[in-house]
Amino acid sequence: MYLVVLDSIALDEIEKLAGFCAEQIRLAIANVRLRVQLRDHSTKDPLTALYNRRHFLDAARREIGRARSDASLVSIISPDVDHFKLFNDTYCHDAGDMVLRALAETLSAMFRVQDIPCRYGCKAFVVLMPGAANDVALARADELRRKIETYALRYGGEALKITISAGVATFPLHGENSAAR
Repeated sequence: MYLVVLDSIALDEIEKLAGFCAEQIRLAIANVRLRVQLRDHSTKDPLTALYNRRHFLDAARREIGRARSDASLVSIISPDVDHFKLFNDTYCHDAGDMVLRALAETLSAMFRVQDIPCRYGCKAFVVLMPGAANDVALARADELRRKIETYALRYGGEALKITISAGVATFPLHGENSAAR
């Protein structure tokens, strides 16, 4: 009889311990998910789901440092929506948001896996292209410009004509860091 009591006490303790461990694991998983969400909120633009200016500046510093040490290139394309204020003033901010999301989707789809498209500001975007030569970046910028011009976005029954302008710079050809002009 005494052994049976000990066995049932030991079983109760094991069940309590298992429950405690399960709760700790659940909390640890929730904590990891929260950290990922916080990181995403601090580095991603909520409208376009692209990386934001903060992430771009960190990545540019890192990639330029890497390129400096291994004598490679880093190119940056800086596309900007032409007459963006007109979209917002004529159609409203929803139309402007639609234009920005369309450009972001194109940037995400047409660049290499190692390239980093980012929303830099209101209507300004950048694409960091580690290892890309200036002529490659120029060709990609022109391809992007032509692709955007073919868009048939519609808002409120009207076709929206979208054009972009894009600058291209390459490290070390055009400057020593991402802020060089």
